[in-house]
Amino acid sequence: MPKVAILGANGKVGAELCLLLSRRPQVETVPICRNRTGSAFLRYCGIACRHGQPADPHDAPRLLGDCDVVVNSALPSGAPRQIRRIEDQLIHNAFAFSKAGAIVIHFSTQSVYGDPRPGRVIRWRDPYGAWGLASERRVRREQRRTGKPAFILRLGHVCGELQNITQEVVRRNLMQHTVVLPHLDVISNTVYTVTIADALLSIIAGKHVPGTYDLMNNPEWTWRQVYEQEARLCGVPFEALTAKPVARRSPLASLRQVAARAAGDVATTEVVRRLAAIVLAYLPEGLSARAQAWWHCKRARTEILSLRRSPAPPGYLSWVANGRVFLPSLAPTAELLAHNPYCDLTPTGRGRWPADLPDAMTSGGSALNA
Repeated sequence: MPKVAILGANGKVGAELCLLLSRRPQVETVPICRNRTGSAFLRYCGIACRHGQPADPHDAPRLLGDCDVVVNSALPSGAPRQIRRIEDQLIHNAFAFSKAGAIVIHFSTQSVYGDPRPGRVIRWRDPYGAWGLASERRVRREQRRTGKPAFILRLGHVCGELQNITQEVVRRNLMQHTVVLPHLDVISNTVYTVTIADALLSIIAGKHVPGTYDLMNNPEWTWRQVYEQEARLCGVPFEALTAKPVARRSPLASLRQVAARAAGDVATTEVVRRLAAIVLAYLPEGLSARAQAWWHCKRARTEILSLRRSPAPPGYLSWVANGRVFLPSLAPTAELLAHNPYCDLTPTGRGRWPADLPDAMTSGGSALNA
């Protein structure tokens, strides 16, 4: 049975993968966390963890030496230079100190493709995308140096029970009946953690050649499909407003709109408003009354227009699709979700709190009780 080390097991993606893989008898999951506080949740769920610094060359052999697969889902924190150094050391150690012939799987990001907004002629990369691309290059260098098989998986928006985009965005909008979709439903670039787990097991089984792959739902889902799936899981009806298409303006009309908006911004500043009030106070009474009436009419038109204006969907719902090269022969995401893989994924009160950590609910276990 291959041992699968998960670097960054205390993160949301890493933790959920550990929970999913721990149910699969064909692999032994080895979560690696920096300290016992970081591993508390997984140990509460009954999963044994290893503790240490995988970026430390003195600690890495103990953590990775008997592992057949190393999955790098870690997201270092700190100053930019410190992040770059830790990430480089993690990648180096994953190759240098894992078993001979071990598979290294590195999680990258769709941000390497650059600006995701539609209509961009040049898709500039933000610092996160540039950092992801630099890490990919380091993985390829280590692969050539060691000869170990390496897979780079470029993840999209990750969905799942522990993921922010599922809990804090999609489900919250469904519960509050505030779902707004663009008039053209585009590919969402989302990937559920069950598909990530399926990809890992497929790689471990030797079904794919090393390389760089985009990992999204199989086949790719639109945002409407994502919301429909979460509505079924939440047991609520799917209700969504569809934003009206935005009419294309001529360059001259666009320039006028920008100028008008800029003028409006200046006019509403506190300094300008106070100066205007002073000037109006010295105008003849008739002109002052007409100016005040004009202002009230303009404000009323603005408020009425805001009521008529269609709600706009969040910008990310219109991002361009990035998929280029995908892992073949993965199970359809809909089939994986149909088996209710997230059922009882976490203990929900039935786990055992780690004995080496204080319990805030017991006297003396926390400063809150002092």
